[in-house]
Amino acid sequence: MNKFITIGNEKVSITEIENAKTIPELLQTRVQYAILDQLNDMVARSGMGNPDEVKKLVLRDIAFSRGGYSSSFTFQMANQAVNITEVDFTSEKSISELLISRVQYAILDQLDHLISQSENPEASLKKIKDSLILDVTKIIDNHIPSQKNNDD
Repeated sequence: MNKFITIGNEKVSITEIENAKTIPELLQTRVQYAILDQLNDMVARSGMGNPDEVKKLVLRDIAFSRGGYSSSFTFQMANQAVNITEVDFTSEKSISELLISRVQYAILDQLDHLISQSENPEASLKKIKDSLILDVTKIIDNHIPSQKNNDD
């Protein structure tokens, strides 16, 4: 499900999660949608060069953790509960800043949940890092237009 956010005279589509069955699935899907929405916005704005540059920018944004305005709420699913941090849309200055914050909060919430559930936090952190790099690569690779072989 998509909703539209307007900041100033800019408008962007935000993908919402509908059908997650478990907390880990909800958190993983939230990260993927946040990255995909950021990527779609970057592509729509067009100044992007090759896909490798986009990967670097998205990963750089993910690696940079920031403070800022946000609100938290507890999300209940079956007999589990998890804390979800939302970006305060009214305090963001631009769509780009909003999308970067959304990715960061989604990842931080997923990390916090993994650590809280893990007997081996270091392994969990490595797992999320490896998974995130694969997710970003897969999402961006899907945006690369297929090239026909011109060696005919």
